[in-house]
Amino acid sequence: MKVIYSYNSYGGKNIPGAWWLRMAELSVGSMRKNTNYPVELYCDAESEAVFTGENFGAQFDKVHVVDFMHYPHHIAYWNFGKLLVYSLQEEPFLHVDFDTYFKRGFTIPEGAIVTECARDYTFVRGFKEAAILPIDQIPEKLICSGLLGGSAYFAYRELFDFAKKQCQTSPHESRAMEYLIGVEEFNLSQIADFYGLQAVELAKDSFLHFQGANKRERYDGIICDLYYITFGKSLHR
Repeated sequence: MKVIYSYNSYGGKNIPGAWWLRMAELSVGSMRKNTNYPVELYCDAESEAVFTGENFGAQFDKVHVVDFMHYPHHIAYWNFGKLLVYSLQEEPFLHVDFDTYFKRGFTIPEGAIVTECARDYTFVRGFKEAAILPIDQIPEKLICSGLLGGSAYFAYRELFDFAKKQCQTSPHESRAMEYLIGVEEFNLSQIADFYGLQAVELAKDSFLHFQGANKRERYDGIICDLYYITFGKSLHR
């Protein structure tokens, strides 16, 4: 089992800022400090130097350079890079977001699909319009993609084969989030239902996922404390 991160800068148009990088350091640093899993990064050539340079305070066991732009896709689909990276895997994996802190004792269970959680949802219309399977019946739960992996490699390749077509055009403006979640979580949930793949959930008390665009405003004190615990130094530098 290995842990993987990914970053698509869209040809250098979206290089991460200082606060985002400190969050990424905390995530990778806590994973390396609290577990024994190999930790790898999939990124484009334009962002490789950011993650391998002296200004990034954590290390990966391996860095893979991926040409995300080889597949034309609309920039609104910020999760397209993850879908590509999922499809490249040939051994059990867990893809994690850079805004996740891992506690001591974090473990990854075996399973065809391993997920942060199976969650309820209310979006429907946009999901169906971006669906991989044209059926009216919707999955009972959504397989959350914040932390996602497993050993069902064929399912992730099938997901990407559809996404590289769907993501070439812009999502419906008024329902963009439905399309973004739909092309990844809803479609994977459909695939899992179709093949009878069970989604195994991670232990919720073994990590913290700081979701949302305003992480610094919402979680600043907690993140700073965790950064000090992990690295023995202040986050503000």
